[in-house]
Amino acid sequence: MLSTMVIYSCSEDPKPVNEEELITTLVVDLITPGGLDNLQLQFFDEDGDGAIDPITTPALAQLTSGTTYVALLTLKNESVVPADDITLEIKEEKNDHLFCFAVTGTDVTIAYNDEDDNGNPIGLSTTWTAGNAGTGGQVQITLRHQPGTKDGTCPGSGDTDIEVRFNVQIVD
Repeated sequence: MLSTMVIYSCSEDPKPVNEEELITTLVVDLITPGGLDNLQLQFFDEDGDGAIDPITTPALAQLTSGTTYVALLTLKNESVVPADDITLEIKEEKNDHLFCFAVTGTDVTIAYNDEDDNGNPIGLSTTWTAGNAGTGGQVQITLRHQPGTKDGTCPGSGDTDIEVRFNVQIVD
C-alpha cells in the first residue's frame, strides 16, 4: 500500500516551472577571416532591471566596409559566483529560443548560421556583412523565449529575455 501511495504522489507532482534566468551580460564576438579585424561588442547590466545603468562597449563599433564577420553570441548571469553560462541553456532549449536582429541607419546585413531541430533559426551564430561606409546606426539584438510557439519569425510570440542596442558605423 505504501508503494502505491508513493507512486501516486509522484505522478501528481507538478512539472517544474522553467524560470527565466537573469542575463547580465551579452557578448558578440565578430570574427573575420584571418582574424585581423576581429571586434567584440559587450553589454553588461550588473543588476538586471535594477537602478544601475548598463554599460555597452565599445560606445561605437566600427565595422570595415566590405568585410564579412561571423558573429558568435555568449550570454551570462554574472550576478552569481561562479557566473552562469546562459548560452548553454539556450542551446539546450533551442526549439524555444530565437534571436531577432534589427538594423537601423547603417548598411549591415545579418544572416543566421544555426537552426533548431525544426529548421527554424536560433541566432547564436550569424554572419554580419558590412556594406557601404557612411553614417552610424544601430543593431538591436532581442532574445525571444517562445516555448511551444517558435516558428522562426521575428518578433513572433513569447517573451523578451533580453534586448540590447549596439551603436554601429561602417568605415573604409
